[in-house]
Amino acid sequence: MKVYRCYFLDLDGVVYRGNERLPGAREFIEWIEASGREYLYLSNNSMSTPAEVAARIQALGLPAPLERVVTAGSAAALYLAQHYAGARVFVLGLPPLAQMVREAGLKVLSEDDGAQAEVVLVGLDRSLTYARLSVAVQAVLNGAAFVAVNRDPLLPMEGKLEPGSGAIAAAIQASTGVSPYMVGKPDPGIIREALRLIHARPEETAIIGDGLTLDIPAGYQAGIATILLLSGITSRAQISDAAIQPDAVYDDLAALLADLQSHEPGDSNRG
Repeated sequence: MKVYRCYFLDLDGVVYRGNERLPGAREFIEWIEASGREYLYLSNNSMSTPAEVAARIQALGLPAPLERVVTAGSAAALYLAQHYAGARVFVLGLPPLAQMVREAGLKVLSEDDGAQAEVVLVGLDRSLTYARLSVAVQAVLNGAAFVAVNRDPLLPMEGKLEPGSGAIAAAIQASTGVSPYMVGKPDPGIIREALRLIHARPEETAIIGDGLTLDIPAGYQAGIATILLLSGITSRAQISDAAIQPDAVYDDLAALLADLQSHEPGDSNRG
């Protein structure tokens, strides 16, 4: 396995499972930091701020500086700041998403003014009403750009499934005929924002994930290397059926680290 300069790490199934830190997670981050490489934690989450995600990682005994955490929500805010600087945005999402949009320098509109938005941003919205959905639809019909945090149709919760942000985006798409720009995995937007954030080139970067339908396609579309771990939702038997094959497969971060260290003569193999 080539040793890369930058690593993007998925969280659940890679770094932790529930409240359990997975094998090799701390050692892998320590190796990255000691060798002067770059890393970011990537999460498809639109419900929590990067600070909240960082706090969870830190509670498991891992280093997680705020600047090392990118969520689909924060990536969406970065995308809007980059492509729609200063725009008026109507947000269908939880308060942390709207706050990230404000912090990125954009104006978040109320329901009363939402139809005049220049951008409609959709995330998970547990306070969604027909009236708010109608405002978003009208704004898109009026020409607003349409951006969604991710395409997840279902959100796994304790003992049940709830509609995800992708379900809300799909309703707007069905009403307007307009397809949204998707930021989160399996779309490559979050990775492109992460690359821009740390000034990294695709050829020197790898994503480490546990999902054949999320992490691997996102990395492939963004032109970076893809590493699949079997410490999460994917079994080895499922790999051969995947439409997009990972570049490498390991049991967990401990196994990946052992292989990387064995193929690293000094620093000459760095990507």
